[in-house]
Parts: sequence; C-alpha cells; structure tokens
Amino acid sequence: MMFLTRIRHYRVYRRLVLSYLLLSVITVTLVSTILYMMFSARAVAEIDRSSKQVLGHVSYAANVVHEQVENITGQLLSDNEVISFLYAKEDNKMVNYTASLFLARIQSVYPFIKNLGIYNLTTGAYIDSLGLQPDQSMVKKEEGSSIGFFPRRVESVSGKNSYRLLTFKIIPERSFTEAPKSAIVVDVDESYIRNTMGNISASAKNSLTFVMDASGTVLSHSIANHFMENISSQDYVRRILADSGSQGSFVQNIDGRKDLVSYVKSADLNWYFVSVRPYAEMISNIYELRNWTIAVVILLLFAAVGASLLFTGNIYNPIKSLLEKVSSGSTKGQPALLKFDEYELLTDAFTQSIEHAKSMETSLNRSSRVLKDSYLSHLLQGNANKLVVSADMKREWEGRFTGPYITVILFKIDSYRKFKERNNAFDRGLIRFAISNIANEVLSRSYTADAANMEEDEITIIIQSDIERIDDGLCLIIGEIQDAVRSYYKLSLSASIGDSCSALSEINDSYKSAQNYMRSRLFLGHGCIVNEALMIHPEEPADRYPSSVEKRLIDAVKMCRQDTITTEISEYRSYLSRCSYVHAIQYTNFLVLSIIKEFEYITEWWSVDAEQLYRTTDDLREVETLDDIENMIAGLCFAIVNNLEEHKKNTTVFKNAKIVEEIHQFVQEQFAEHGLSLEAAAHKVGFSSGYVGKLFKSMTGTTFNDYVTHIRMERAKVLLATTTLPIAQIGEEVGVYNVPYFTTLFKKKYGMTPSQYRERAVKE
Repeated sequence: MMFLTRIRHYRVYRRLVLSYLLLSVITVTLVSTILYMMFSARAVAEIDRSSKQVLGHVSYAANVVHEQVENITGQLLSDNEVISFLYAKEDNKMVNYTASLFLARIQSVYPFIKNLGIYNLTTGAYIDSLGLQPDQSMVKKEEGSSIGFFPRRVESVSGKNSYRLLTFKIIPERSFTEAPKSAIVVDVDESYIRNTMGNISASAKNSLTFVMDASGTVLSHSIANHFMENISSQDYVRRILADSGSQGSFVQNIDGRKDLVSYVKSADLNWYFVSVRPYAEMISNIYELRNWTIAVVILLLFAAVGASLLFTGNIYNPIKSLLEKVSSGSTKGQPALLKFDEYELLTDAFTQSIEHAKSMETSLNRSSRVLKDSYLSHLLQGNANKLVVSADMKREWEGRFTGPYITVILFKIDSYRKFKERNNAFDRGLIRFAISNIANEVLSRSYTADAANMEEDEITIIIQSDIERIDDGLCLIIGEIQDAVRSYYKLSLSASIGDSCSALSEINDSYKSAQNYMRSRLFLGHGCIVNEALMIHPEEPADRYPSSVEKRLIDAVKMCRQDTITTEISEYRSYLSRCSYVHAIQYTNFLVLSIIKEFEYITEWWSVDAEQLYRTTDDLREVETLDDIENMIAGLCFAIVNNLEEHKKNTTVFKNAKIVEEIHQFVQEQFAEHGLSLEAAAHKVGFSSGYVGKLFKSMTGTTFNDYVTHIRMERAKVLLATTTLPIAQIGEEVGVYNVPYFTTLFKKKYGMTPSQYRERAVKE
C-alpha cells in the first residue's frame, strides 16, 4: 500500500499519478467513443442500404406487375372472344360465357391478379373472373392515358367479402372525339404488395412499410387499415414527395420516436416504397456492443491505473531521493513531508541556500563597508588607533590613499531641522546615502574620491590630488553636486573644503579645518561653498555685547511697537555680521535669555504656556544662518507682543461691557422719567455723553434713544394687554406724555395703534 501513502502525503506524486491517469482515461475514452460511433454509423448505413435494396426489389416487382398488366391487356385484345364481347352491338350470352372462360384461364396464369374484368360500354355488359359487381363510378372515370390506375374497395355480389384492390383501367381504343366503347379492368390484390413489403419489416419490431402514390395516398400498408388513407400532411411524407431523386433516407422524430426513413421511387408507376424503422430497435445489437465496449474500457482503465503508478514511481524516485537529502534535517521529529509540495520544498530549500549565500556575501560586504566607514570616521576624528581591525584591512584601506595630497570636503544639509521633520530615520539614511553616491560619482571624474559617514547631517568626501592648493575647478564640481541634489531631492547643500595634507595621519587636521570653515555658513547663508580663502573675516570685529540694542528691543516689545521691533532686530543682525561665529552665538544666547527673563511674568499672570518662551533656547542650538537667528528672535518678540495685546484687549472689553451693563440697569429703573436722556446716563457712569453714545452703539448695535424707546414700548404693550387704563395714562406710565407722539411711536414699532393692539390682545 506504499502508493496509497504516497498519494495521501506527496502532492507532486499525486499530481503525477492523476496526470498519467487522466491522460490514459481521455485516450481510452476518446478512442472507444470514436470506434463505437464509427461502427454505429456504419451499421446504420448498412441497414439503410439493405432497406433501400429491398425496397428497390419491391419497386422492381411492382414494375414487373405493371409490365404484366400490359401483357395481359395485349393477350385479352388478341383473343377473338374478348374482342367479340368488347365490340358487340347486342348482349350475347354465348359470347359472354366464352369470354369469361378466357378471363379465368388468363387469371390462373398470373397469381398476383385478383380479378380480370371487361366492360362493353355500348351494351352495358360486364363480366369478370371474381364475380364482382360492376363499378359504374369507375367506368365514368376519365383517364389521362390509355391505362389508368386508382385504388378502390369493392364487395362481392353476395356482400360477404370485401376486397382492397389496386385497379388498372385500360381503354383499348381511346378517341378524343368519341366516348370509349369498352374497357378492361385488371385488379391486383393489395395484399400481394403488402406481403411483399412485409418481408422488409419482418426482422424489426414496430417497423412500418407502405406504398403511396405521388399525391400521398396509401396504396399498400403494413397496417391494412391505412389503405387509401392520404398521409401527405406528415412532415416526413412531404419531405419524401419534395425529393426529386429516385431514392433516399433520413432520420426524423415521428410521433416522439427517432426513426430511420428509407424510400425508393418507382419510375414506371410513380409510386413511393417507404420503410420506417425505429432507430433504437434497428441498432439494438449496437447497444450490446456498447456494453461490451464499456466493459473493455473499464478493464483498460484499471490497466491505466497500474501503468500510471508504475510510470510515476519511475519518475518520482529521483525526486524523492533528492528531497530526503534536502529535508532530512528540517522534517526530523514530524511526519515526513506530510501534505507538502515537494517542488515547493525543493525550491524553498535551494532558494534559502542561495539567499543564505547572498546574505552572507552581503553581510560580509556590509561589514567590510561598515568597518571601512568606521575606520575612516575614526581616522578623520584622529582616534583610528581605538578601532581594532586586522593589519591587512588597514593596509588595504590605507593603500587607497596614495596622495600625494589629501583633502576633506564636508557637505551639510541646509535647514536640517525641517528635513528631519519631513523624513523618518530610514528615509534620511537613504537620502544621505544617495547624496554621498552623487558626490562621490561626480568628484571621481576628476579625483580619487572616497566617502566617509560622519555626523547625521554631514556627508564627508575624501579626495586625492596632485597639487597642494585646490583650484577653482573643485568649486565648480561642488556646485554641480549642489545643483544635482537640489534637482533630485529639492534639498540645499552647503559645502566646505578643508586644508590639504600630505599624509594620512594629518587628515584629522583637514577635517577640523573643514568643520571650522563650515561655520561661515552662518554669515554666507545656505548653499555656500567655503574654504580658507572664502572664509569670513570681519574687518572691524565687534567684541562687546550690544546692550543698547537689547534695551531698545525690550522697550519696543513692552510698547507693542512692531515696526520698531523689526528695525531693532535688523540692527542686531547687522551687528552680528561683524562678530565672529562664537560671539554671534553667545550674544544671541544672551539676548534671548534677557527677553525671556524680562517677560517671564506673563506665563504666571495670564496663563501663557511657558513652552512658547523657552522653546527659543532649544531653537538656538539649530540655527544655521543669520536669517535663522533673525526669524527666531522676531518670532519670540512677536509672540510676546501678541500675548500683551490680547491681554490689553480683553481688559478693555471687560471694562466697556461693565459700562454698558450699568447703562442698561439705569434705563430699566428710569424709563418712566420724562427727563431720561443720554447725558443723564453718561453722568451716571462718569463719562462724557459723546463717549458713552459711541460706546453704547458699538457694543449693542443700537443707539441709546432707540434702546429707551424699545424699553418704553415693551412696557406699554404689557399695560395695554393687562389693564384697562386709558391710552394717555399708559403713555405717562412709560414716560411719554404726548398722546399723539406715543401713538406714533407705538405704530411705527409694531405696525398698529395702541387701541388696535388692545383689541387684538382682548380677543386672543
């Protein structure tokens, strides 16, 4: 049962088995189906051919009958007794008798003849060999030729027997001007044709055979009741009649059953001999063949299963051996390869091996690069002896610096604080690495260059040249690097070129000089390129702290004079431009601390966040240019001014609101006084009437007089609705003694007179 275990556990083995098995099943099934279908079609065609052949024989027999009818007619017309009967002027019993004997003698010779009859149309005499009654309707039939044909049913003279006859009517002497004088009738028994046709369907159940004429009328049928029935409305009959060929066959569903229809047309009689055979019964032996075919297919499928397992085992064994070697360690202690994809496991194993090798190679390269960068970093800082590396590595790295002159170029990212806020640590590392590559690549066109990773905001490149003094071409190359970084990363770089040295042990001095020259960025601004020649050296250095500028700036902040603040800061910047780097930073630190100390009280009195003030001391550590210093001090001063103005504004609003509230209270108490005025209210609050009027309007949005009128009219509404006092007395109650004026004020405000308002209030 090893193959069952493999099928359950090994996915690739299972796929191989299924592939072989599927291929075998498809092949066996396809070949068996094609052979079965070909044999079935060939068998049906053979049966159809046999049916047509038999029908052709029957058709030939019918043509022979037709020829015999013509021969019989010739014999009758050559006999004197028959001629005497046909053309007799009077009825003669003797002639009739002798003619009847001749008819009987002729009929005995031809067994398919059921009856022979002759008519004398002049005398009306009729004799026949069977003793049938004369058919007057038949005598009256007009035929298009000398021999006519039609089926008919007749009965014997006794009425005991009924016959189905295929009648041939012959007019011996046909004339288009005179009526016929005689007629010969040859009756063929319909059963003769039916028995002949029955030989076709004897070997098949439920088969039908019949003969029909060109109009679709049945002349003979395996089912006798269909005699003389017109079946031209049947689809398959119409298809037969529409065919101009002499024979044919087709398969069609008739009454819900699939049948094979074969037919042959008689050229002499214009009859159609038709066979309708059930398709299923016709090929019943084919179904038996199909069963045997299925049995053989099943046996072949079992053989295919065995062959599939055999072929799969032969192909799979090498894979299994390789897989056991690869997975011997990883699958220890668990079912071997349970439901594992072998190819996937092999792929993973080889991929892991390749990745492990690549990882080791990458790690070695990275470690070597890190060690190299670390060594260069320590070398630039002057403590290379503290880094423990092999002597071979030292010789390899130091062997690159052959000189004769070595120079350190220092790049710094401008506005590094914003750069740090916009990018995470990983992105910053990638950008610094990219800038280092760009600088190294551009400088390598003219110099031997090596990059060294230093501080986070620094990119350091060590170049080697043949001349001690760096020419202006280096500044152009550095400018190209700055333009490339600005184009690719939208970043500004400042660069400083250290002093050249002739020995690797002196490279620390070149690095320190580059750092010292970079301080000039404070005065030159972002994007500068500095070396010893371009370094800022003030002609008149300012060595004293600008106390006067500090005092004027603090006074301007106290008085919230923003223009003066801007002017003083600009003057302070101008003063710093004449200082050294160290003094500029120190003086700025002193100024910031003085401003914070002077206005620290606002953090306690007005709940101002102290972080707003002390954050500036942190920002001071990250200033890069005089612009940064100017913006930092301006931001601090304007933040303090905003807080001072906000406090003053809040105090003024509070005082004004208190004054307006006192005026409101005064009007509420004195609205009934006739002498209530703005002057009285101003006197109440202790300010001039002009100031109070403007203040009241600005705070409430309405004038003092309009407010007094509003209070009086509202009180009048209450009195009109709740009392029966006269209008004049109500006007006096609210401080308006002139009745017409009171009415005018009320109507202007509410759109109706006091009387109208009272009436409406009473109704409501």
